[in-house]
Amino acid sequence: MQLWKHHVMGWKNVKEHYRIGHNVQVTPAGICIGSGYVHDLIVVALDGTLAKRYESRSNEDLWRYQREMDADPSTLLKLINEPDIFRASIAVYTYDGGAVVEKKCEALGWPNTTHDGLMMYENMFSADRNLVAKWAARNALAGIRLRQMQIERMEQELSEYRHAVALDRENLATLQHNYPEAVAGVVEAESAQA
Repeated sequence: MQLWKHHVMGWKNVKEHYRIGHNVQVTPAGICIGSGYVHDLIVVALDGTLAKRYESRSNEDLWRYQREMDADPSTLLKLINEPDIFRASIAVYTYDGGAVVEKKCEALGWPNTTHDGLMMYENMFSADRNLVAKWAARNALAGIRLRQMQIERMEQELSEYRHAVALDRENLATLQHNYPEAVAGVVEAESAQA
């Protein structure tokens, strides 16, 4: 997992101002409003525009959020640019490669978010630093196994290609030996194009 390094203020301001009952999190795309199944039903870009709009007619709350944001874009941008205020600052941990990273949150567990807007998925965030270190180690081991399998597949494929090239060279040598005059022009023409 690679953590997104950019800190975005205002995601909580947006959530509270528009009384958003859906999940809100920050991704590289912006402030995402979504569900447990689709995290980005609406995406608010950091310039206060709606980078992704909710197009379905099935959820009135999502339509309300959009209508209210569209009605006053300057308020939306102001909310994004103001620092969020948090009632609590509880330590929670996640990992980024080989590093266990401490974040802060108001409440632990999914579907809560860290102060910097990361959704605290159950298999990625915990108040137990050692548990997170175990997850990171398992993730690294899984990565090693996957990459090793990919390397073995590539080496097998490379070996097959080398064998095919050797066979083609052997075939060409046989043709050059048995039909030197016929093959000479072909080899010269191909060599000139290479």
